[in-house]
Amino acid sequence: MIDFFIGKKDKKIEDFAKGLGFSGILFVKEVSKLKQTTKEDKKNYDAFLIKTTTPELLRRMIDKISNYSLFILVLGTNDEINRVALEHKKVKALVSPEYARQKDFLHYRNSGLNQVLCKIARDNNKIIMINFNDFLLSKNEKRAIIIGRVMQNIKICNKYKTKIRIASFAMAKEEMRSFSDLKSFCIAIGMTNKEAERVFLFS
Repeated sequence: MIDFFIGKKDKKIEDFAKGLGFSGILFVKEVSKLKQTTKEDKKNYDAFLIKTTTPELLRRMIDKISNYSLFILVLGTNDEINRVALEHKKVKALVSPEYARQKDFLHYRNSGLNQVLCKIARDNNKIIMINFNDFLLSKNEKRAIIIGRVMQNIKICNKYKTKIRIASFAMAKEEMRSFSDLKSFCIAIGMTNKEAERVFLFS
């Protein structure tokens, strides 16, 4: 049962996460430029979260980061990015495929996933990750829209047997939530109890 934290390795945060019911926590560095990544980051982080809207830059960043033997996560900023991330053998997970979407379509949500992408993710053993901090920091209508899109992604991932996971991605201790809180949230947005038990396994 693993959680994710945006920030440098910190023993106090690690101990706090264990007190919240997690067996461990991975520390993540969010990057959007090549120069933001160096091999020295191995000392302070367990993973990189790449944020870009340019597929070519994404590929270059993946190639550079893969030399550091850290987990590579990609933020789902647009359809092209989502596909590149799910097809690339060095990427571990696609985070928030619904990120920064504009209007929904007429008959379904603009959630960043479809049957083609879910099949690619399944066949390439990729993880789709729900970022709980997206909900925590949003309000009212925006929060409702995000929840609707994530609920749609849960359904389509389940239909095509695609791995889906959740993490707090907190940026401060105050934003961290317990294992039981996140599990209850997953059940509230459409997962069964058995499915909710699996969403903390980073594998």
